[in-house]
Amino acid sequence: YPGPGVNTYQSNLYTVEVLDGSIWVPSYVYKYSRVSATLWHQTFNPSVNFTTFGTDGQVSVRITKIGSSITTASISPKSKNITAQINSGKATITLNPLDKAWVIINGDDANPLFIFADNFKQAIPAGATYFGSGVYDIAPNTANHYHASSNETIYLDGGAWVRGNIDVRGTSNVKIMGPGILSGDLWTSETVNSLSFNQKMDYAMVRGDWNGNNADVNDITIVGSPSYNFFGGTHNAYNIKLLSPWYYSTDGFQAVNHVDQSFAFIGDNVFFPIWAGIGNDDVTITNSFAGTSNNSVFCGGFWGNSASNTFTSFADNIDIKTYNSDAWVPFGAPLTPVAFQIWVDTNDSTKGYSNQTYQNIRIEDNVGAPLAQLKNMVYPWGGSNVFDPPLGNSYNILFKNITLTGTQDGLSEVKGYDGSNRFHGVTFDNLVINGTRVTESNRGNYFSTNSYVSDLNFLTPPDIIPPVVSITSPANNSKVRKNSNVTIKASASDNLGVSRVEFFVNGVLKCPDTTAPYSCVWLVPS
Repeated sequence: YPGPGVNTYQSNLYTVEVLDGSIWVPSYVYKYSRVSATLWHQTFNPSVNFTTFGTDGQVSVRITKIGSSITTASISPKSKNITAQINSGKATITLNPLDKAWVIINGDDANPLFIFADNFKQAIPAGATYFGSGVYDIAPNTANHYHASSNETIYLDGGAWVRGNIDVRGTSNVKIMGPGILSGDLWTSETVNSLSFNQKMDYAMVRGDWNGNNADVNDITIVGSPSYNFFGGTHNAYNIKLLSPWYYSTDGFQAVNHVDQSFAFIGDNVFFPIWAGIGNDDVTITNSFAGTSNNSVFCGGFWGNSASNTFTSFADNIDIKTYNSDAWVPFGAPLTPVAFQIWVDTNDSTKGYSNQTYQNIRIEDNVGAPLAQLKNMVYPWGGSNVFDPPLGNSYNILFKNITLTGTQDGLSEVKGYDGSNRFHGVTFDNLVINGTRVTESNRGNYFSTNSYVSDLNFLTPPDIIPPVVSITSPANNSKVRKNSNVTIKASASDNLGVSRVEFFVNGVLKCPDTTAPYSCVWLVPS
């Protein structure tokens, strides 16, 4: 897509071209930065550089670093196995529609490049409120808080940088769409977060009725939010890109019922299974990529739901890249997990959280805090929502096919408060941390629990993949001498790991070996 016609937001670090047949076509690269108050390069001015283009198939993308050569390019999510071919100082990658690539060039983690390969943009509906290429203040007469009308479509086209936020409270059937940008850079997080909670929420980038389904939001990018990105009122968020990693309280999809094919790199919780039942609907979070510079990706609980709330939360196929850590704990901050947080603090034992499923979640690299915390815990940020002791019961919570490729810092937790306020019916099915599957026998290496937890299960799937074993020495059909010692060497691999290799001669066990490279000394009989 083109740029806004001025260079105010143009990247001075990278250019991006997309191969259209035999022609390399430029895709405008934006840059936005500010001082960071989060765990991502705190006190410095890291930047996000990003571009969006439309494609209906697999496409080659060429990256140039302005003023110097590219020597390395690290690309996330790692689960997609996107690799860069570097030639003549430029990097070329291959993307598919709806891929969202986080590219770190020459190890410069403070200035990543985000490449969003969208589907082709939707047609502009008749009668839409339209913003074409350019920089706009969305509503100068109302302090740039744009108040939508029922049945209105707001279209941000490619090259549109629209400053302000959109308020859909009191409306129905609003659509916000297009490949353009909604920016909060007219305000600062420091100023907005000094306001009261209700005032602060007036600066949420998409603001809706708390228990309403006012809007559907598709394809836009939201940059530099001073407060929450979404706060109520959105039923569907599809192919949304959030870039606000510099400050805390820039939560992602608060009280959004359905999130799909979306991306976030923000300074607080991204997804909210806690709000199952909001708008009388379930919560689903699917096919997305989340990064945080603070706090847990999934906020699954705080104050509990009543037992009559039978709505469900379902998260599936999510990649996670996180900067959250325990760095602020010595200064009085609570220890927050990197991925799964279900804290329960009510004064009512009948309340709690239930019917939550998290599956096919992949967390990259080593992380600086525990992976998960499920616990009855006093709400740590004060205010009227603090109950001590923290009561409540939570149950029917499933984690399936969860992978942390590296290590966690500290132990994850599952802990109730007492015998009447507890977690029960919690299952971890195929949880792998740093290459090791967590089982009933080794869970103490990864989890801290207490006696107020029941029906806590760590399951392992059936192993249907056989190991691969081969003798590497001596060679097949080799001749050996009678009464001589022959060292037999073997290689072995298995998807679940190798604990030992056993060597047999004519069906008789000669020796086991538990350490690679595997070998056995065999005395050749006379």
